[in-house]
Amino acid sequence: MTEVVLDCFYRPAENLADARLEFSLTNTGKKTLQSFTLAYSAMTRAAANASLENAEGLTRIANFHELSPPSGFQLEPGKSWNFVVQGLVNPARHRLDGPKSAYITVFGQIIEVLCNDLDTPPDSDTGERRNVPIGMVDLPIHIVPWPQSIGVSAWTDKITAFHLSEGTSEEKAAAAKINGLSKRLFPDAPFPFRFSASANTHALVLRHDVALSDEAYGIEFSDDQAVLSYGGQPGRDYGLTVLAQIAYGAYVDPGTYRFPATGTIADSPRFGWRGTHLDVSRHFRQKNEVLRLLDLLAWGRMNVLQWHLTDDEGWRLEIKAYPELTSSGAKRGPGCQQVGQLGFSSEIYEGSYSQDDVRDIVSHAIDLNIDIVPEIDVPGHSTAVLKTYPKFADQAEPDNSYHSIQGYPNNALNPAMDETYDFLEKVFAEVASLFPSEFIHIGGDEVDVHSWLESPKAQRLMSEENLTGTLELQAYFMGRVRKILAKHGKKLAGWDEVSHGGGIDPDGVLLMAWQKREVTKELIDQGYDVISTPGQHYYLDMVQASGWREPGASWAGVSTPEASYAYEPSDGLDESKLNQLKGVQACIWSEHLTDNALFNHMVFPRIYAVAESGWTSPDRKNWQRFAAASAIFPTL
Repeated sequence: MTEVVLDCFYRPAENLADARLEFSLTNTGKKTLQSFTLAYSAMTRAAANASLENAEGLTRIANFHELSPPSGFQLEPGKSWNFVVQGLVNPARHRLDGPKSAYITVFGQIIEVLCNDLDTPPDSDTGERRNVPIGMVDLPIHIVPWPQSIGVSAWTDKITAFHLSEGTSEEKAAAAKINGLSKRLFPDAPFPFRFSASANTHALVLRHDVALSDEAYGIEFSDDQAVLSYGGQPGRDYGLTVLAQIAYGAYVDPGTYRFPATGTIADSPRFGWRGTHLDVSRHFRQKNEVLRLLDLLAWGRMNVLQWHLTDDEGWRLEIKAYPELTSSGAKRGPGCQQVGQLGFSSEIYEGSYSQDDVRDIVSHAIDLNIDIVPEIDVPGHSTAVLKTYPKFADQAEPDNSYHSIQGYPNNALNPAMDETYDFLEKVFAEVASLFPSEFIHIGGDEVDVHSWLESPKAQRLMSEENLTGTLELQAYFMGRVRKILAKHGKKLAGWDEVSHGGGIDPDGVLLMAWQKREVTKELIDQGYDVISTPGQHYYLDMVQASGWREPGASWAGVSTPEASYAYEPSDGLDESKLNQLKGVQACIWSEHLTDNALFNHMVFPRIYAVAESGWTSPDRKNWQRFAAASAIFPTL
């Protein structure tokens, strides 16, 4: 039973030095508390020079804060300790920007504290909430993403499923696979495919058509059968998935959706890369949840999962050469080498994937025509590595000589140390053996511009290689990492900052344009192949309305479902360079996604909005139709 409650009120100010968090810690138990410290984790961070009222001894590491009441203070039952932290790094804009978790330590005993949502003055709240309209269908057929061409001349209510009484063993196995996908997503719905004729089923014939591209398919509906033509295994599976969607829509919402009796669908994807990024470092996702996410991607005909396996907050992938990365580097909380962050700070938070787990997940992805691109985020975002193996840091570099934008001190692998490349050689060798993807994503983002400048080893390297500053040091690092990847038959993918400091030869390099819309064009003009994933539209952790009660981050502004759906990644690009825009990607960053309810609220329906942008030509999109369809989308 929780016996201590923390309330927090945000008082904004024009100058962040004057902005305040006003706390009230209430003892709802029966014992007086004394000689205790309070630790809390909050996205709204205290500045290094923050001032305290009625509190003392503030220490902070990223989002983790710890302080104590004045000496001799006693918190009696039913009483509150009120204190203020003034001077903040960033403003609070939404209810989840305050303390996500907290605990007090009393004579070595940890007592969990219940944290209420952050509050703010009424005039700071616009009151707006996420809005997905009921929508309106223009054709009574449930398909997402919408096909490139569809024409239906007649409808029927007499069909409930399709039957394959003929076909190759591979085709029947494919239908059984999509049956399994449908049943996992919708356990109460009937199978869309059967293997013998029965009442209310429609004959289905599959035909391989060498004239179609690998991911293309076509469906011709007639009175006596439906014929699915496909170019390759992906096209076959996509066509079967579309038929399963048609069947599910007609089953779950027969007042809106029906089966075509006669008509045609001709379809192929707009982009070859239709991706989703999943951050499992900030908040871990169990193996079964990753498998289900793959099912959800397959339902939307998405074909890439960028798996963000490492970050400051935890290393999640077993590396046999460095077992402590998961035995120690995957943990945070009391008694761990890393303090609690982003919720769950009162307990040890941990989780990692064994290499056998990864093999199972990769196998499932391949079966669903999904390529998993692993991300090992370097050189920045490496606190978990450097806390686990301090020897990888320049011991002569002063502590706290730089801080990342998230507030982590000295969190980047040093490009001037041989130990760095020995470590990465062994890590990438194991990663390459686990993932058949053409690419390994190496991060390359958010390295603070002061990184390594006080490292004697980095200073020596800059002198020897005629390098100036952090960005050129990072470019040097990227060049060496690229050679390591090439040795293992892999190409380099990274965030858009890989291009900084002179970048690297763009040939064969794939970059994710995330910081703003214009970066896509900037990278393409530099010669890079690009995936469009702007935070303003495709980051699914962004708030979906401006109101205080709406959950999520807001550094990139408000990203409504309609805005995510409407965004056109090719706007402003030279037509002659459109071939360098390889696709689109939704990004699921997990700082705020502490439970499945938040995950589903933030991710859906926007993930399928990105899926439709990746598949469907812009002139075929229709927001009202998509909004109507979203009522029956599956979720995690």
